[in-house]
Amino acid sequence: MMPPIKGLCLLAIVFFSFAIGEGKILPDIRLPKSIVPEHYHVGIVPNIHENNNAIEGFVHLDFFVQSPTDRIVMHAVNLTLNEDSVTVNPLPSKTMEMMRENDVSKTSSNAISEKSKVLKVLRPISYDIEKEFVIIQLGSKLEENRRYRVSFNYSGILASNLKGFYGSEYLDKKSDTKRWLGVTQFEPTSARLAFPCLDEPAMKATFTISIGRRSNYTSLSNMPLVKTEPMSNNEGWFWDLYEKSVPMSTYLVACLVSEFAFRQARSVIRIADGDRSTQNVTEIRIWARSDAIEQVDRAVQVTPDMLEFLEQYFQVPFPLPKVDLVGLPDFSSGAMENWGLITYRETTLLVNPKSAAVRDEMNVERVIAHELAHQWFGNLVTMDWWNDLWLNEGFATYVQRLVLDNVSPKYQALDFLSVMDADGLESSHAISVDVAHPTQITEIFDAISYTKGAAIIRMMNDFLGEATFREGVKNYLNEKKYKNARQDELWQFLSEQAHRDSVLPLSLDVKTIMDTWTLQMGYPVVTIQRNYTDGYAYIQQKRFLRGVKPTVAKEDKSLSLTNFVEEKSSQLPNYRWWVPVSLTDSIAKNFSQSNTRPAIWLTPNELSATMSVDKNENSWVIANILATGYYRVNYDERNWKLLDLQLKTDHQVIHPINRAYLIDDSFALAAAEILPYTTAFNLIEYLPHENHHVPWSSAIKALNYIGRMFSYTKNHGRYKAFMRSLVVPLYIRLGTEFQPDDSPLTKLFRISMITQACSHEFRPCVRKAQLLFDKWMDSSDPINDNKIIPDLRSSTYCTAIKYGGQLEWEFAWRMSFNMTSAHDRDVILSALGCSRDPWILIRYLSFVLDPKSGIRKQDGRRVMSAVASNPGGRRIAFQFIMKHFDEIFGNPVRVLQMLSSTTSSLNTEEELVKIQNLMVSNGVLLRKAQTSANNIQSVVSANIKWMDNNSEILNQWFTSKGF
Repeated sequence: MMPPIKGLCLLAIVFFSFAIGEGKILPDIRLPKSIVPEHYHVGIVPNIHENNNAIEGFVHLDFFVQSPTDRIVMHAVNLTLNEDSVTVNPLPSKTMEMMRENDVSKTSSNAISEKSKVLKVLRPISYDIEKEFVIIQLGSKLEENRRYRVSFNYSGILASNLKGFYGSEYLDKKSDTKRWLGVTQFEPTSARLAFPCLDEPAMKATFTISIGRRSNYTSLSNMPLVKTEPMSNNEGWFWDLYEKSVPMSTYLVACLVSEFAFRQARSVIRIADGDRSTQNVTEIRIWARSDAIEQVDRAVQVTPDMLEFLEQYFQVPFPLPKVDLVGLPDFSSGAMENWGLITYRETTLLVNPKSAAVRDEMNVERVIAHELAHQWFGNLVTMDWWNDLWLNEGFATYVQRLVLDNVSPKYQALDFLSVMDADGLESSHAISVDVAHPTQITEIFDAISYTKGAAIIRMMNDFLGEATFREGVKNYLNEKKYKNARQDELWQFLSEQAHRDSVLPLSLDVKTIMDTWTLQMGYPVVTIQRNYTDGYAYIQQKRFLRGVKPTVAKEDKSLSLTNFVEEKSSQLPNYRWWVPVSLTDSIAKNFSQSNTRPAIWLTPNELSATMSVDKNENSWVIANILATGYYRVNYDERNWKLLDLQLKTDHQVIHPINRAYLIDDSFALAAAEILPYTTAFNLIEYLPHENHHVPWSSAIKALNYIGRMFSYTKNHGRYKAFMRSLVVPLYIRLGTEFQPDDSPLTKLFRISMITQACSHEFRPCVRKAQLLFDKWMDSSDPINDNKIIPDLRSSTYCTAIKYGGQLEWEFAWRMSFNMTSAHDRDVILSALGCSRDPWILIRYLSFVLDPKSGIRKQDGRRVMSAVASNPGGRRIAFQFIMKHFDEIFGNPVRVLQMLSSTTSSLNTEEELVKIQNLMVSNGVLLRKAQTSANNIQSVVSANIKWMDNNSEILNQWFTSKGF
């Protein structure tokens, strides 16, 4: 029974959670703890040619028995064991270090040479499909504290969904021939699709990998190649035999079979223990398609420097003798940190020197830094279970910024603003969250684990101090290397160092502080209410929440409105945090890194505090210096006016990062009905004089949300007129011509102003884009003769297609298949969604479902998002996915991500009803992805509330300003 539309926004999330919670409970998919893996010898033979997707292989697994058991339980999905080949043998009872090394020259299950008793294996082998188990039942029990080896041959198929061991094809443009490759993507739980294994992160083992391939291919794995041997029973095929690995989790095992080329980067050389005669060397190679190999030069340049910086930062050497970085034409993620064989989507590794935009270079350097940081956080020390995924991803995201600041200090970015909008919703989740099923694990690979995780690590680094933080992390890595860890163990090492350095009192530890940030969702808003007569500030914390109507707590009615939700009326958790608050004022103007340490702490037991500030009633204060704290800040009305006056008088007095956060906080607080929108809009009136990209990025993010909300209302034209009033003066002042000495930030700023001017219909900008596109279309050789500046191609293509017709669209569609650079192709695919012709957009979306259209699997979400971000395509995309949901459905998380891209701007109750109906009708399928499903509804509910509460207020404001 559907609830009535009236009040649906408040009930939708609860209703959906109840609906999909009915029926069968998710199974317990954890492995029994009776056996522990020690060493795998895995041989894999993938047949990667067209119309042949078979995998054959063998596994020898040496394991230790922790408790008596008469069965061996392993993970396996779409794999079949050859029952006649399954054997279980005892191994000599001695420590792993004394055990004989596996002979990698043996390449079949007959390689076992132990003359020992063979245990009876009962037939048939059983499979638990739902738990993804294969179960080998034995005729007798394995003995406790003994070692055994289980061996078998198996068969399976190459996956077609970009996970496990999957096949891919591409067109080599130099030879105009089709090529094939096979590659692995195992994180989080897809190693079990390639070979039977104990596929949990804590089940670390060493690996000896053998890969079978045809003579015209090259293979790669985690470790260096030892030797190549011909297959005795298969002419034209060879075994590539690799060195034994260091201990690692199954999700980090990697294989590649391809015809790729490589370029050698500078090796990283270390002097061992000060003895220059003894050196450790890590060789670095960058791989790509042969016709794209010239695009690896940027990676060749930066990777050695980044690796050396990370070794110095962590004070722990990179433990492998080689690392290969590979750009793949088909890849579901941005990149994957497999130890020694890091795989990337082409757009995150390759940079075409002839057509690279500044954002392309930024993204490539960012992702390379991120994956290299994982070699320590994630690979060397791995989370014990996926609930602490953030230990991997949060640290890698934080450290990537350190790498860029030290190795390539050209960019300044607001790394953490994007996550605060999502984390301010009731549907958010804690950083550390219980997960069971593989689909639930996939759900937490999101901005909370990555970006919020990085933000709270940055905050922790700041309140502990850089020296204490680095020493604690170094101790943690050295003590836990090749092992697994929980977040509490990291807290322990940091606390011990903090107490040694007298950074924290002995009565306080890191866990006490950080548990409030990792075990609770959301974040606080810190409100500063000043007494200008007596010279003090009353500072308090309350949970920031968007999309739920705020009330005023009884004890706080004398203060300005805060987003406090009474427990009895809303039944929302009363979250409280340890909040480090830093401050400066218009006298000190201290925005240096040295002033980011907390001036005062708010705690769960002391939600408010009082501190002295300047008595001058014309002096402003700003909290959260350089935005090192993960919270929003609200001020009393007078202080907001003083900050507004400072921005209009001399905005450069305030650091650009704090200018950006003032803008973001003010609009977020206004959207949550904590602050009047007039305050936020007054704050940005200075923007035509702002020449820094970072504050403008913050403003554009906030204002674009308003534009999306107004896109189907009578006020949208007035909104665009307002945006032109802000943007056009900068567009004219900056111009459209790039200069040789432009810094990356200057380029980004110019790109942003041109993009905004064109998207808000400034006619000179539109005409110039059309002229540039027409010249490209009229070129006799458009593939090789594109005069449009790479940094302006995204805006130019979109504008020309928006104001053009079928001719422009068809031209761009043809060009998308002739791009040697993946970046160039992505720019065109996004621009193709800018058309204003509904039939063109509908046809474009239909290409996602057509395997012959040329849209790669990895690009389906890009196409959907491109159409959905077009105001004229928003509802077309939504209707399309509603109509074709069953055809699109595959992995629940992936399909909900695609649905999210089409619903994030919806704001009517009718649309929410349709979403809810879809969720309920697919409840059985979506029960494994409830967090993602709830988040979609929470976003739309928040949009509806925003429209109900703010559309008329902003209409009046536009009227008052003459728009």
